[in-house]
Amino acid sequence: MQSPEINELASALVSAQAEFSAVPKGSTNPFFKSKYAGLPEVVSHTAPVLAKHGLAVSQFITHAEDGTDSLLTYLLHKSGQFIAYSMILHLPKSDPQGQGSAVTYARRYSYMSVLGLVADEDDDGNKASQPKSAPKVKEPTALDNMRDLLSKKFEAPADRKKYVEGLMGRELKSLNDLSSAEIAGVILELS
Repeated sequence: MQSPEINELASALVSAQAEFSAVPKGSTNPFFKSKYAGLPEVVSHTAPVLAKHGLAVSQFITHAEDGTDSLLTYLLHKSGQFIAYSMILHLPKSDPQGQGSAVTYARRYSYMSVLGLVADEDDDGNKASQPKSAPKVKEPTALDNMRDLLSKKFEAPADRKKYVEGLMGRELKSLNDLSSAEIAGVILELS
């Protein structure tokens, strides 16, 4: 998405890109033992040049049409002209830390991309072109099998729990509290 005209923005971006140098890699990834340019380094490295040419980058967390979390990045010019694009957020895990990590990662790459910046080492696409290993299929556990059998017999989770408590002769916080032997007994009873 962009404004009807982008001539002033394009001209300012060309001038800014002529002044950008490679962003210094001041952050370290301990897992991969590699250096990279973190978001604070990228922003501080570019802010003076952007301001000089009447440019700004603004980013917002939003949702794609299908409801997927995404990051919307705008490259703005003081004339009101803009270019915007969206990047889907890929959460490593579904919790606040996972979302924060995905947002920071997306902000850094989107920020660098919209300005045409270079920092990370170029591996000539080697990592992207390596064949992906097949995803590991999780074998169902006895607990999974028991839950499956219970769901076929009882529609409501509360009824499933009540049934198992009746078999065990005790109250349970959850079905996860059952021992392996107890799970096997419930499966036997349901089979």
